[in-house]
Amino acid sequence: MLKSVAKSFFLSLLLGAFALLANAQSAAPKAAVKASPVEAKLVRSKIVMVDGKETLQDAAVAKPGDVLQEVATYTNKSTGTISKLEATLPIPKNTELVAGSVSPNTAMASTDGVNFSAMPLKRKIKGANGVEVEQPVALSAYRALRWYPGDLGAGKSLAFSARFKVADDKPVAASSAVKSEAKK
Repeated sequence: MLKSVAKSFFLSLLLGAFALLANAQSAAPKAAVKASPVEAKLVRSKIVMVDGKETLQDAAVAKPGDVLQEVATYTNKSTGTISKLEATLPIPKNTELVAGSVSPNTAMASTDGVNFSAMPLKRKIKGANGVEVEQPVALSAYRALRWYPGDLGAGKSLAFSARFKVADDKPVAASSAVKSEAKK
């Protein structure tokens, strides 16, 4: 009985704390959100062979072995030039980058979405004899691609794409977030 009362009291305190937190957040002034001058649009399609030719189909459902193509288009909606654009394309979970499918082929790759290097990615592995050797990183370990196209003129657009093979029976998210950054 005492355990039940204590449990009930604890749950009441917890619910009260959540209610206070929710009220505090809703009462807080909303910060003005500045619209980005760069619009990023991501289109994911499934590559299907029809009569010996590649066709693009809706990628709402993907199964192991399917190949997906993602095209990220970045458009400068401002009246000025965007300097030092960085266009990032996250690699969908449960997929593997298809070798040679990155366009333009100047992309850098990352295994953590933070640190980017030239492709193919390589890492140093210490062998059984204690000597470090450089080995290629498996394409399944790549987590993001990034391009550094430089400046993007007013009203101009740039497109970046890559293909990914669905690796296992886990579902692939409906869409990935694309990210663009302009450095000052």
